Amino acid sequence: MLNIKDLSTTIYEDIIITNLTGYISITDVNTWFNSFEKTCYSFIGQGKKYKLLVNRKGYTPEHFSVQKLWKDKFFSNNILENVIAVAFLLEEGDILSHLEHTNTKDNVKFSSNYDQLFDWLSAYRY
Repeated sequence: MLNIKDLSTTIYEDIIITNLTGYISITDVNTWFNSFEKTCYSFIGQGKKYKLLVNRKGYTPEHFSVQKLWKDKFFSNNILENVIAVAFLLEEGDILSHLEHTNTKDNVKFSSNYDQLFDWLSAYRY
């Protein structure tokens, strides 16, 4: 499998699709977050809530500090206060299995199947 870097964020209706994949450095996380944050604030500024599809499948951090920076930026921001539902696309393995089995939130889903997550988000009603 190719580990292609993708730091893009796009919008489909009320779903923000953000990608942080490939071999990722601290600079990449900052670049990704700036784009991701601007996209989220385009909804927040209009008083709209949104759904998130976070693609981390094929994510390889350059150093453990990269993962810490991602977590700090993603989880400590009021961006998440405006989220209706969030889906995380991850590699198959122990981490995904653990998250799937320990998740207790109805508005959060983890999977390695993009189409399954996109369909779930599209259909999700609050």
